[in-house]
Amino acid sequence: MSSAANIHKPLGNPYKEISKYVLKVVILSKLKDWNYPYSIASDMKKGCEAWHGKGLLSDVTKSDVYNAISALEKQGYITSKTELKSGRIHKYYKSTKKGQEALKKAMKIREEMIKAFSMLMGDN
Repeated sequence: MSSAANIHKPLGNPYKEISKYVLKVVILSKLKDWNYPYSIASDMKKGCEAWHGKGLLSDVTKSDVYNAISALEKQGYITSKTELKSGRIHKYYKSTKKGQEALKKAMKIREEMIKAFSMLMGDN
């Protein structure tokens, strides 16, 4: 078996690792203003349906979104507030300054990666 056939073995599942990062970046982009996690998860699920079974973020679940939100809050990238609506407590999230800076950095990395892949693949 050639070494090219084993390219993903040392890395494990590259989609899983990249998807975690991309998921957090997408969530940060949706939290410029206060937002409810359920609506973020629903929007993402709808947006990813066309990709089902085809790789990056294709199998994102609402649980994945909630876990990513929890991690982002623990890391200080987002903040939360609670409101009482119709007798129920709702928790809303918004990106912090640290989160906004991380989003800007992620978007810059995205552009650099697009350029690098294009150049390396000879797409000019």
